[in-house]
Amino acid sequence: MIRLIIALMFAGSVYADNEIYIDQSGDNVNIDLEQLGSSNIIGGLDSTNGSMTAAVLTGGTWTLDINQIGSSNLFLTDGILGSNFTGFFEFDGDSNEFEISMDTTGLNGADFVNTYVDVTGGSNTFDFDLGESSAVDYLDLDLIVDGDSNVFEFDIDSEYYTAYMDIFGDSNELNLTKTGYGASSSDAGYFYLDLNGDSNDIDITQSSTLALDWLKIESDASNSTICIVQSDGGTSTSC
Repeated sequence: MIRLIIALMFAGSVYADNEIYIDQSGDNVNIDLEQLGSSNIIGGLDSTNGSMTAAVLTGGTWTLDINQIGSSNLFLTDGILGSNFTGFFEFDGDSNEFEISMDTTGLNGADFVNTYVDVTGGSNTFDFDLGESSAVDYLDLDLIVDGDSNVFEFDIDSEYYTAYMDIFGDSNELNLTKTGYGASSSDAGYFYLDLNGDSNDIDITQSSTLALDWLKIESDASNSTICIVQSDGGTSTSC
């Protein structure tokens, strides 16, 4: 087992501009990345400042723990690949950007994914893509949000998934599209949303083929838009 821990800290009133370049392959790995301050980067995806690349992580039975505490930070990975993955992502601050893709080509595998995301702050953007070209076997997704004006995009292609989301705040936007294939309860999709706040925009699409999708929403929200679309034929639908 390999355990990698990187912690970058900066105190003061000017930009920190710390950068982490990581290109990892191998099984049974625990990776812990922590950045404190503003304008820090964990790259991939056309990273700026020091012309960073990589942020490609490949392996099996492994854990990634990321903590970015501050504002205007970036986590932009070109791919998290491999099965039996556990991810813990904590972002505290404003105007942060998170973008992650997992086996979107269907060539590397990303089965049995367990992901926990905790966001505290406002004006953050979060983009999570899983599967897309080929369904993965299992996803357990938890999203906890406390803040305003955040944007969350999820594109999930999974034969079985559970998703729990707790959003507390105003003017948040959530777009989730779930596809996949199955014909039994073992291929079902379960989505639960607890929403508190005003002027939120929620779009949920479950368009699995023959799968048993299930959805529950508890909401205490005013001046908000909530659109739910379910289709068991796998056809194209939208809000």
